[in-house]
Amino acid sequence: MQPKLIKTQNAQYVPGVFDGDNKSGWTPIGDKVLVLTDQPAKETSGGIMLPEDLIERNGMAAETGILIEYGEDAFKFSKDGMPRSGPKPKIGSYVYIERYSGQLMLGDDGQFYRMMSDHCIAAVKPSVDANFV
Repeated sequence: MQPKLIKTQNAQYVPGVFDGDNKSGWTPIGDKVLVLTDQPAKETSGGIMLPEDLIERNGMAAETGILIEYGEDAFKFSKDGMPRSGPKPKIGSYVYIERYSGQLMLGDDGQFYRMMSDHCIAAVKPSVDANFV
């Protein structure tokens, strides 16, 4: 059975899976955050296989994922250096990120992650729901 796809305007994605442990081997420092982005679907919901270059482009354009870990200074200050108000996102929260943000990193577990500034996170959803888009 094919997993439920998250459909965006530009592509379809398989939601990331996070069991609570950072298996990437990477630890963010400062204001950096580590996000496991949703993985691009290799075929459409109609069963059409997608070419590898399109899958790779869709992977770089992913805008959602799971917050895996963040540095000690993440979510403390706004972009202009003022103290940030409100709660911090929790590890395991589903986040909406800026398209093409951060550096792509290969984790020890073979999955690709994105390391980015905390300012690249635009919104938080407490849990993954493949029907939200």
